[in-house]
Amino acid sequence: MTAVAASSKKPKKKKKSANTATENRSQPGLIGQNKALPYLFSFPAVMVVSAILAYPVLAGIYQSLFRAPELGLDEEWVGLDNYTDLFKGSDFWASLYRTGIFVAGNVTVGLTLGLFFSFALYRAVGKFRWMRAATLAPYLISNVAAAVMFRLMFNGDLGVINSFLAWFGIDGPLWLSDTKTAMIVVIMTQVWTDLPLTVLLLLGGLMTIDKSYFDAALVDGASPLERARFVTIPLLVPQLVIATVWLSYSTLTGLGVVLALTGGGPLGSTTTMAMEMYNIAFRALKFNEALALATVILVLNAVLTLMYVRIAKRFEIPS
Repeated sequence: MTAVAASSKKPKKKKKSANTATENRSQPGLIGQNKALPYLFSFPAVMVVSAILAYPVLAGIYQSLFRAPELGLDEEWVGLDNYTDLFKGSDFWASLYRTGIFVAGNVTVGLTLGLFFSFALYRAVGKFRWMRAATLAPYLISNVAAAVMFRLMFNGDLGVINSFLAWFGIDGPLWLSDTKTAMIVVIMTQVWTDLPLTVLLLLGGLMTIDKSYFDAALVDGASPLERARFVTIPLLVPQLVIATVWLSYSTLTGLGVVLALTGGGPLGSTTTMAMEMYNIAFRALKFNEALALATVILVLNAVLTLMYVRIAKRFEIPS
């Protein structure tokens, strides 16, 4: 009886182990080994978006190789003359310098405030969770409307900012009429318009981090600042890269804030590359030369994006 019972149990044990082995082989095949499956699913969307974006970009680059002697006359092939003339002019290099200040200020201040507010909103619980949705309010307002609002706030005579400073006996400057402070106001306005999406990106990254990392750091006696520096921020590197690329792109191509706030003044102190492109196209009516500058902005944006990604790989924690 014992031998029969033992022999009857052995096949069941083998059958169970065989099923387990089959399950273990099938799971990696769907998730781990078939790495091309996500690309296959995203291929149609990538092709549609690429087709929509590729034509205007290529058409703009092609048109930048032509030049019309006067508005309304036939265009003639000039090759790279529009680019060489652009690089020879002092206005281009001055606008490039101002754009560098604009991008550096927006990225630095935007990321700093984005991390601060994302950390604060991450810890918001209970009745304060509505604040997460409230952070999107500035993003719903157009850049032009935000620029008009900041222009009224920083008005030298009737602005709220100078009225507030007057309570403390401080004479506020003429913010938008001074070459030293106009760029500061432009950066503050651009940061305010871009901050909601930056906070949303970083907050989403925080919510995907496994809490066991924070618990382990807490057990090791790490302070809140050390947990943020050595645990949270390294794990947020992918989201930080996306936020940096977004802020850089928004600043390089952003025209609404500068145009509505200062129009490039005073004395050209806020004339960025996007504003210079607007001046060439719609004030000088040189559309082909403006397309050459637009191509330079496109290349510069691509170079900055690759630089951000390369730098981020040095700090990313391997999975």
